Amino acid sequence: MKKIFTAVLPLFYFIIAVFAYAPPPERAVAETVGSEYACILGEETYFYSEENERSGLFILPSTYYVHVLVASYPYSRVEYLSDGVSTRKLVGYCLTSELTFVEYIPKSPYLFKTFEVTYTAENGDLSDPFLNKLTVTCAYYGDYTVGSKTYAYVLQGDEFGYVPKPSTLTYAKNTEYEEYSKSLSPTPSEKEEGEGVGTVQIAILIVLCLLVPILAAAVFRSTKKQPYDFEED
Repeated sequence: MKKIFTAVLPLFYFIIAVFAYAPPPERAVAETVGSEYACILGEETYFYSEENERSGLFILPSTYYVHVLVASYPYSRVEYLSDGVSTRKLVGYCLTSELTFVEYIPKSPYLFKTFEVTYTAENGDLSDPFLNKLTVTCAYYGDYTVGSKTYAYVLQGDEFGYVPKPSTLTYAKNTEYEEYSKSLSPTPSEKEEGEGVGTVQIAILIVLCLLVPILAAAVFRSTKKQPYDFEED
């Protein structure tokens, strides 16, 4: 029995070594943070001033982020944009079910977009049109639709309000979430490599499973005529 165990033991060591070494594919590791961000993937995710759907201020720009202050249900307390030359930080709420939480710090979480609005006096001195026009810079926060009309929620100086959304107002999508998702998915070559390693391991296991009983039987036959094992001093 001792000889059988001695003969079979190396095979078990080999099996363990084959399955213990399985190099995982390299993947991008996201930077984890204590405070969370959430990506806006939907086209109609509202920013609310209060925890009810009647207090919607504007639709957040898709593919950008909110800073999650308190994750709760059904609403999470969030922060959008930051204090700057033309912008001011807003704190409000979003429906938690419409947020996609992430574990990394986005490089450009918010959309910084400005446009100009020109106001013309209805009753003015038409001989000097320059004195009857006022052009102001608006910081864009998001859209608000009423019927077939779309307005932009903006900050003008120190006041928030709505103005008709310019037809020329466009912005580039934020691709950080898309790039992050791709970094977590194995490439076709990695999939093939992983499948190849698994196939080889299975084949080796089958061969070893066939060899173990054969080797054990051979050792047993060779020691069948020796009922006792004698150990040397």
